[in-house]
Amino acid sequence: MKKTLWVGFLFLFLIFMNGCGAAEDQLKSSVKPKSTEAATPTRGDSSKTITLTGKVEAVQSANLVSKIAGKVETVSVDIGSTVKAGQVLITLSAEDKAADIEVSKAALQTAQVAYDLALSNYERGKELYDSQAIAQADFENNYEGNLKKAEAGMASAQANLKRAQVSYNDMLIKAPFNGIITARNINPGELAGTQTTLLSLVNLNQVVIRASITEEQINRIKAGQEVQVKVTAVSEKPLTGKIANIALAADPQTKAYPVKIQVDNTDHILKPGMFAEVTVK
Repeated sequence: MKKTLWVGFLFLFLIFMNGCGAAEDQLKSSVKPKSTEAATPTRGDSSKTITLTGKVEAVQSANLVSKIAGKVETVSVDIGSTVKAGQVLITLSAEDKAADIEVSKAALQTAQVAYDLALSNYERGKELYDSQAIAQADFENNYEGNLKKAEAGMASAQANLKRAQVSYNDMLIKAPFNGIITARNINPGELAGTQTTLLSLVNLNQVVIRASITEEQINRIKAGQEVQVKVTAVSEKPLTGKIANIALAADPQTKAYPVKIQVDNTDHILKPGMFAEVTVK
């Protein structure tokens, strides 16, 4: 009897162990091991939005200096003044330069009179020579030679006048483009040097935003593509801009590619230095 019970118990134990092993195998097969392979960045996925950040810069800016040293006579603008290209902003004392122009003009007039007389004599001498009334040597020395001297005198007088005018214009500091004065460092009566910035000028009708893009993103954008630009310092409403330039080589330090975004700014609400967020869809 005891032997029968023992055999039965052993039989049930074996069945139990076999069931546990099968359950464990089934559990192991249902749990897949995690992959240790690194994820590959997706390139060219047009469904993703690219967000770039950067700062606003003026499209055109200039620090104006004088070509020659001189005493400042007038300053016709101040910070915030709107100016036009070619407008005279600063005048240096130029009385002697103006006098040089007048002297050069008078010399040119004298040279013109001499030329006209020489030309008239040449034409008369040519008639005499053609009619064999004078010798060739006489014609060349007294008529043709005098005309050439008069022509040289005219050319010299014209060159002197041009130099005087250029020198005078150097006393006038003009705006190189339309813009707004952002700095003024000179006043009438002060001496303007050739290395000192007298005025600073920017054109804010258009601005650019300098940003950078990664190598995974660069082939998803192109020049001329429209983007949305948000400058929270101005408004939460996005503005429309265009990608103006994409660098062909990465910055050696950041390993990113510089990008320029151009934005119309005729109302001048965007100022250089403002932080901007650019969205590319």
